[in-house]
Order: sequence, then structure tokens, then C-alpha cells
Amino acid sequence: MVQDKHHDPVHDGQAIDPDLTPYEYFKMMRIRLAEIEDETCALSTRPLLLGATNLVGERIRDAASLGDAMRLSAQTYNLLHGGNYNRIERQGSRILYRIDDAEFPFAFDDGPSMRATVMEGVMIFVHTLLSLWAGRELTPHLRAVHSRRARRGTDGMLGYWSVPVRLGAPAYMLEYVGTAAELAPAARGQTLNSIDVYDRILAVLARPDGPVTTKRRDLVSRVRSKLETGMDDQSQVARALGMSVASLRRRLLESGCNFRQLRAETLDRRARRLLEAGRSPEAVADLLGFADGRSFSRAFKQWTGTTPARFAADVLSENVLHDCASASSTR
Repeated sequence: MVQDKHHDPVHDGQAIDPDLTPYEYFKMMRIRLAEIEDETCALSTRPLLLGATNLVGERIRDAASLGDAMRLSAQTYNLLHGGNYNRIERQGSRILYRIDDAEFPFAFDDGPSMRATVMEGVMIFVHTLLSLWAGRELTPHLRAVHSRRARRGTDGMLGYWSVPVRLGAPAYMLEYVGTAAELAPAARGQTLNSIDVYDRILAVLARPDGPVTTKRRDLVSRVRSKLETGMDDQSQVARALGMSVASLRRRLLESGCNFRQLRAETLDRRARRLLEAGRSPEAVADLLGFADGRSFSRAFKQWTGTTPARFAADVLSENVLHDCASASSTR
């Protein structure tokens, strides 16, 4: 079977690809949200069904103040995640949205830096959700952002913020001025969902004056990122990267690979992930844009040495054996 040389945020137990910029990270998460129908994007051992954030949006929709919206969102996420991870604290002239991940059931083990990146992304998500509820940007009411990260290093997610970032905190916290708790929404009646939140984050990150100044990453990684979004035509990718097809080919060749190879690697990963999730070979062929199941089967066998049907059957067999072993061990 072809071995991956590049990992995406939710594959093989790795939380995130360390090469991804914040824009690419949230873009990837938005795609995975629909692809695997888990609102945690496989970052938690306790998956959340697609639409979980709709419930949060429904709960906070008619909140009379930001303080109420914060409290209701924290309560609802605790209910969904099955733990007391979120709480609202009032401390003098400030109000904190506190997220404590110490006991959170992460589905990966890549060390504290990776966990910090994921949780810093969660803070961006929560702040954006509350801003959408308010119908206004809440950053002017934000005093500081607190992270458990020990030292900053590269900006990463923390570069998103225009307010002070305080490291080494006991939990991840959004610190708003106390008076923000009394803010009323500009309009009521809108039920928010995770797609709304991701779209707003991506729109902010894509602005020329957006909050994050990202370093240019290597071309191969950037092409892989475009391919993961479903952009699989070479000329389309070249345009998105601001270069001609000829320049793209030449620079990829200088990097020791070519577009066809990168496209095959990406399709291979996506195909295996979808088959492992229980999708039929016919459905996977359609999702990946193949003309028919036969052409997909030929390509998949070329990538992996086996057919999609056999791969799916092997996965099912392994799952059954694992379930039987687990059942036996609990007797």
C-alpha cells in the first residue's frame, strides 16, 4: 500500500499538519466537517454528530445579552462533550470564557504544542460564534487571550489576535471587558451553525488586512493544501497559486515531484479515509470525481495494490475482530 508522506489534520491520529497556516487549517476543518460528519473533525474520542453546533446556535439564538449567550453556549458544549470543560467566570471588571482541556478526551497524542494549537483554534471558533450571535465584531470588547502554551515560538493561531496574548495560563480563556456581558444582539432570530462560523473565520483570514501574517511555505505543501480542498485541475491550482502551469511544473520538478503524483497521493488518502468510514466504492468514486466505479477501481488498485471492495472488506473484518476482542476482554 502507498505510504503517506504528508498528513492532514485528522488522519492517522495526528492532530494537525504543522505546516498548515491558520487559513489552511480552518479550510481543512471545514472540509472534514462535511466529509466525516463529525463536528470535532476526529480530534476527540467522543465524536459530535454533524449539526451539534446548530443546537448551540439554537440555544443562544434568543439570549438577551452576551453574558447569557456565553453561559448558554458553555453549558450546551459541556452537555455535548459530556464533561465540564467550559465555564464563564466574572472577575472584577472582566468576564472570562474559560475552556479547560486538562481532562478532554483528545483522539491524538502529539504533545502539548499540538494540543495548544487545536485549543487556540477552538478559542477563535468560540469568539467568532459569539460575534456572529452579536451581529458585530466583539474584538473591541476583548481584553486579552490566554493560552496554556508555555512559549510562543511561531505565531500560528496566536497571530490571529490583535489583543495581548498571555501564555502559561491554567486554561484557555477569552477575556472580555465586564461591560460586554450586557451587550444585546444587533438582531435576533438567526440560528448559527459550524459552517457559518468557519466561513466567517476564513473570510477574516483571507482579507488583505486580516489578522494573520503567514510565512510562505514550500510549494509542495501549498499544492497539497489546494488539492485537499477538491481543486484537482493543474491549471486551476496554478491560478490559485498565482503562477503559470509551466512555472508550477518546473518548480514541482525542482522539488522532486510532479502534480500527477501529488494528486494521486491526495486522492489515495481521501479514498481510503472514506472507505474506512463505511462509504461504498461507488459513493467514493462519485465523491472523488471519477467517471465511474471501474475507473476508480483501476486507479485505487494502482495506488494501493488492491481493489476498493477488497480494501473495504478488510477494514470491516479488522473492525469485527477488534470488536470481538474488546467484548472478550470485558467478560
